[in-house]
Amino acid sequence: MSNKPLIGLTSTVMSINTIETQNENVDTIVVYNKFAETVRDAGGIPVVIPMGKPEEADYYAKLCDGIIFTGGEDISSITYGEEPHPKVKKVNKHRDDFEIELVKKARENERAILAMCRGYHLLNVSYGGTIVQDVVSEFDDAINHFQSSATRTEPSHTVTIDENSKLYKIVGEKEVAVNSFHHQAIGEVGKGLRVAARAADGIIEALELEDDEATFLLGTQWHPEELRHENKNMMAIITNFIEAASKIKK
Repeated sequence: MSNKPLIGLTSTVMSINTIETQNENVDTIVVYNKFAETVRDAGGIPVVIPMGKPEEADYYAKLCDGIIFTGGEDISSITYGEEPHPKVKKVNKHRDDFEIELVKKARENERAILAMCRGYHLLNVSYGGTIVQDVVSEFDDAINHFQSSATRTEPSHTVTIDENSKLYKIVGEKEVAVNSFHHQAIGEVGKGLRVAARAADGIIEALELEDDEATFLLGTQWHPEELRHENKNMMAIITNFIEAASKIKK
């Protein structure tokens, strides 16, 4: 057990009504259990990172061998210097600020990073990139990026992977089917990152570091943790991340 990597899972806070609270809404730390299950399946030990103050990020970066930046709210446009689009949904600037610092400290400490959906957007912003605030409004020929006719464990569109990317080395295929639950997307790519995959409409679906020798860092627009039982390539993404985290020397 002691040689298994400790994997941090970012979280948010939601007001939840339960029997224990006598039907009163209380602020609750929330992260999808599927992330924890996936980390265990791949040989890691999951630990939830509560949303905190930016100055606390260094502690969690040093504690964990790897960090998964999970899904959730839209990224606040203030975070990347733009005014909000009318289609922007719930944002959490507090979470944005904490997780941007967490990315910074994780890189400084050479920790492995895997980011998905919102976490993927956050990763790009932390490297100075921007966000397309509403895909449907800004892309006339966009495909459906928010599936409603398929379950979370089913793919709804394909992505094309750059054959020169690290992602291609992991997945081993140029085209893969993925799930999709987003209305925002990557705009300008952050400095130091490169595009690893795109959807048929040109939407950027995966980012990785330009530096091939750097510690594992990958962001995907889709949720590989939801597809891991149906597609071995999706589990390969998780296991490669866990293997990279297990090599971290503290």
